[in-house]
Amino acid sequence: MSRSVLLHALSLNDRILEPNHLPLCGHVWAFDKLTMSHEMFVGNCISMLSLLGSQNASIVWENDIMAFDVQLGRQAATVIISLQDDSLASDYYYFLGIWVAADEVAGAGEWLDPDDWEREGLLAPAISYEVIVADKPLQLPQVKKIVGADPFAENICHSAFRLYGCTEVTPRLSGRFVMCPAMHASNHGRFEVRHALYSLRNLMALAGCAMKMHDQVLENSLSHRLAQDIEKLQGLLAREQIDAAEWAAMVREGGRIALLAASEEMVHQKMRPDARNLFRLFESIEAELDISDMSGMPSLSARMRMPFEYASELIEEKLAVLSGLDKQSGILQLQINNCILVTQQLALERLLASA
Repeated sequence: MSRSVLLHALSLNDRILEPNHLPLCGHVWAFDKLTMSHEMFVGNCISMLSLLGSQNASIVWENDIMAFDVQLGRQAATVIISLQDDSLASDYYYFLGIWVAADEVAGAGEWLDPDDWEREGLLAPAISYEVIVADKPLQLPQVKKIVGADPFAENICHSAFRLYGCTEVTPRLSGRFVMCPAMHASNHGRFEVRHALYSLRNLMALAGCAMKMHDQVLENSLSHRLAQDIEKLQGLLAREQIDAAEWAAMVREGGRIALLAASEEMVHQKMRPDARNLFRLFESIEAELDISDMSGMPSLSARMRMPFEYASELIEEKLAVLSGLDKQSGILQLQINNCILVTQQLALERLLASA
């Protein structure tokens, strides 16, 4: 097979899966390790490759990494399947990457359509993104045509390269990126290319973790149910006639609400530093890439930080709600106890009067 990206670039010994071949086009899919087993992931990869028209694949396992060349239609491609590698991202996700030499690609962006996942019965990825790495500087109109929108941008690797792109967070975290040298040169740093692609995978993975945290908080409806339970309990307490069995039931219900609210608040209190630590890792990778703003262009870094902002803001909002519910339930519990004491006092007075 001609023009193998794998044989030119892949470093299985270093367990870094990104190539350094120029020009280059690749698509990476990440699958959440908490939602599927090794076997499910590998089976899904085989189904995906078959759907893409894979032919003549020679699969070799090497330390939880498969790397092999295939023929996708008329394109020579390198497939990399990672169950575990040395990236920070590998703690959270399995990865499938398909890389082709860019000058061999006809329609580089024609990968799986989002609708294909459900239609073909495939397990959908948590993250997907495409990267095109050029071997020469690109003009902004060229970049816009590739990205398909007005791009965000940064200088990276001590301003030796430019990284353009755009990310979306619905229905899943996705992105389309273009990387090119800042100036013409006969030999661009191969290590810098690999390091930039490796860092991009980690940045997308961390952003994906933040987005997952955001979705978990958003989908958790316990605080809404507890608010409804408090309102219902307040209605019961407002009645004039309440017998002894009902008082006991209200005490138990008030205690249940208070315990659940406090427990849920503790869960979200733990999520707050988790979100902060993810963002610190994100910032450290940005620092290693030596990211700097590109004059006249909106910041790609700021765009990629949005999932962390979304997650942190939502966690703070949920903590405020839970704190309010905890206080409400405490006041309600005290009110119930006071009402019980008053009821007992009135009953005692009636008893004494009748005696």
